[in-house]
Amino acid sequence: MRKKILLLLLFTAVLAPLFAQMEITWGVPQKEPHKTYTSEVLGESDGYLYSVRSVYSIWGPRNPFIERYRMSDMSLDYSKELALDAGDKARSEEGIFLCGNTVVVFASYYDKDRSMNVLQGEVLDDHCVAKTQWKEIARIDASKKANPGSFYLGLGQDSVHFLIVINPPYDKYANEKFRLDYLRTDLSPEWEKEIVPPYQDQYFSLTNFIASETGDVYMLATISKDKSVMTKKERRTQPTYYHTVLMYSAASDSLREYKVSIDPKFISDIRMTVNDSGDIICSGFYSNKSSNAIVGTFYLRIDRKTSQVSSIGTKDFDQDFLTQFMSAKKASEGKELYDYDLKHLVLRDDGGAVLVAEQYYEVLVQTYDPATKMYSYTYYYYYNDIIVISIDSSGAISWAKKIPKYQVSRNDGGYYSSFAFAVSGDRMYFMFNDSPRNTGQEDSRHIHAMNNPRKSVAVLVTMDSKGNIDRQAMFSNRDLKIVLRPKLFMQFNEHRMLLYGEKGSTFKFADVRM
Repeated sequence: MRKKILLLLLFTAVLAPLFAQMEITWGVPQKEPHKTYTSEVLGESDGYLYSVRSVYSIWGPRNPFIERYRMSDMSLDYSKELALDAGDKARSEEGIFLCGNTVVVFASYYDKDRSMNVLQGEVLDDHCVAKTQWKEIARIDASKKANPGSFYLGLGQDSVHFLIVINPPYDKYANEKFRLDYLRTDLSPEWEKEIVPPYQDQYFSLTNFIASETGDVYMLATISKDKSVMTKKERRTQPTYYHTVLMYSAASDSLREYKVSIDPKFISDIRMTVNDSGDIICSGFYSNKSSNAIVGTFYLRIDRKTSQVSSIGTKDFDQDFLTQFMSAKKASEGKELYDYDLKHLVLRDDGGAVLVAEQYYEVLVQTYDPATKMYSYTYYYYYNDIIVISIDSSGAISWAKKIPKYQVSRNDGGYYSSFAFAVSGDRMYFMFNDSPRNTGQEDSRHIHAMNNPRKSVAVLVTMDSKGNIDRQAMFSNRDLKIVLRPKLFMQFNEHRMLLYGEKGSTFKFADVRM
């Protein structure tokens, strides 16, 4: 029997726009096979949910499993092992994608006889039976297995094409070059193109790429400056890098470049996306001091038709926002925020954007035991406050808000930490595990740590387009006998998303209607 939780977001006169209703339907409980865990959700198709199950192993990667669940009650339909190894070929998984009701798997292996790094692909039907046997997709000449080059894969925005970036082995003195392969989801090629940017390999690092609806490819790269031509003062006070966007159009077989720099400020985090018109949107955070801090935001839009910057802006955080994190004195002295990762870039209907970031850092503690003369190591993982910044189309900050959160765990990679995120209409939803001691806490700078997931409370924070916030407890993980795993979520469409929870060897999926 499925369990339903109806969550009503009550509103006051101040929060009048936040009235909403969320229905969370938990599926039937499942049992995990020994030493396995759900590692990825692939998506939903024709009433079924597809996911990937991985195996814990100290002996190296093991074959994963493709699992299919009935969306009606989230019960298991099948679980089938993917045979990545074939004879003496030890393939390593490169990516698994759901395209309609077929699963496409990519894996690579090093061919010692041919001195090549080989990428292969296989197409599986809705019953996980091979429609297309393993076939070679791309290869890289690589004389050494330790430096084999790399493959980057992504599903195009049209969901019917794959983009594969083939990057040769690193050679810092050679000119950077890579190849783009554009494939249909049946793995048949549509076009390929070798790209040779005007940079040496040692200075060029590809960080993100997008294959748009029109088939154009946008690539975000970080370019390191030649430090030998910079003075000591410049190296100390100015960024030693900048970012650039390369756009390749297969229709015109042309390559364009757009430099993204706000010198002398440091761009500490950046995201790129493409809007419906094909315009390039780059936005993120900057610092006056280093690449690990933030003190404001920037926004840049490049018009696809004119190839000109149509909007650009930078803006420091105001004092009211900074004093939510520090004293007024420190804010006035120019103190900055540290260790924030930009997680989401959401486009606004008016041409602006919303940035969502989370504070994350790790601490390693070394302990010495004089009796055994041995050292032990403990890793602590901190997932703290969420910040949300709304930027208008001119690049100005409309508002900036803090969602207080304090999560700490050790030696687990933050398994139950971080947050799930969804956008529906003019509202954003944030879901995470919190300490029950924070219920009713008014001072956002003095909240209690969530360090025991089993006793935590799953919290929902709803934010409207003006930055108004409503915070509600979704459920007690102890009462529901399941612990939310916020990192493992997926939004299917504007009104539907998936959540996942587990406790011990028991796990459940939840169908969420917004």
